[in-house]
Amino acid sequence: MTRLDDLQAWLALEHEAVWLYGMIGARVDTLAKPARTSYDAHRAVRDRLLALVEEAGGTPDGPALTYGEEVIASAKQARAAASSVEERIAAACVALFGGGVDKDGRRFAMSGLRRAALAGLDWGAPVRAFPGLD
Repeated sequence: MTRLDDLQAWLALEHEAVWLYGMIGARVDTLAKPARTSYDAHRAVRDRLLALVEEAGGTPDGPALTYGEEVIASAKQARAAASSVEERIAAACVALFGGGVDKDGRRFAMSGLRRAALAGLDWGAPVRAFPGLD
């Protein structure tokens, strides 16, 4: 995969996260506040990735019409879905490190990895020695 492919993969996950946290906030009252915080954070990262894809000479992929078939109807389901997307974002950030990114790109990927790992923990993901790696 190229750096552009890695950026697009991360962007796709950020689109999913923005959709997911909006869904969680709308459907699970007890998680509305943390979902809003996550929504805002992922929207900012998504917007930065849109710019990075364009700077790399690509056309940013847009969001899907919907994500998954699971219904988010409980806090348990919401936490499972949120921790899953955060773990996948962490993996996408790790993928960027090997894609020939410059110093600023590595910093951005590292901050994304850190953010996703900590958010994953907040949403119930298991503690991992090396977030983003199998």
